[in-house]
Parts: sequence; structure tokens; C-alpha cells
Amino acid sequence: MSFLTWGFFVLLGLPDYYQSWPFSAKVAACIAVTILYIPLAPFILKRMDNKQYVKNSFWLALYLTVPLFIYDYVFIVLLGGDNMTFIFRYWYLSVFYFSFWVQFPLTARFIMNEPTESL
Repeated sequence: MSFLTWGFFVLLGLPDYYQSWPFSAKVAACIAVTILYIPLAPFILKRMDNKQYVKNSFWLALYLTVPLFIYDYVFIVLLGGDNMTFIFRYWYLSVFYFSFWVQFPLTARFIMNEPTESL
């Protein structure tokens, strides 16, 4: 999932990985990705075998954000010749290194509070 998300982001941001986009477009892209993950997170969490939604949400955040950072590091620093300050210049990427750690547990709490169907 993280590789597909990253790959889509790279293709959409070519040729300069969104650096030439206006600020408002970068903000809109961040909002769009966040909105995309609103239904995706509960879908994934509900498909897991156990019902430990909060614990699973942290694992989901880990498995998504760490690879995203690594892909960006390889693409921007190792291949692009930049340095670690890319975290600030590419803030619209970096926001997801942290936002999923908030968004997914909040989603998990919401799932836990959903009424269950009774037969």
C-alpha cells in the first residue's frame, strides 16, 4: 500500500516532485490524500482478524509511514542529491509521516464506538 501511494504521488508530481506547484495546490493535494484515506483506513482495519483496532492502527501507520519516508529519502536524497532538509522543503510529503499516526488511531476509536448489529 505504501509503495502504491508513493508511486502515485511521484507520477502525479513529475517532473520536480511538486516543487513547482503553487502552495494552494500542495495544500489541496494533502487534503485530497487525507480524504482518500478516511474510508480506506476503516476498510483495512475491519479486515484484520483481531478486533484490536487501536493497536492495529498503530501498526498500519508504521507500515505506511516508514516506507514512505524511506522511498522519499532514496528518491530525493540518494538519487536526487539533496540532503535531509528535504523534510522541510517537501513539507507536503512530510506531513504524512506524522498525520497517519493521528488519523489511523482516531479512525480506530471511531470503529470501536460504532454500534454493533444485533440479530
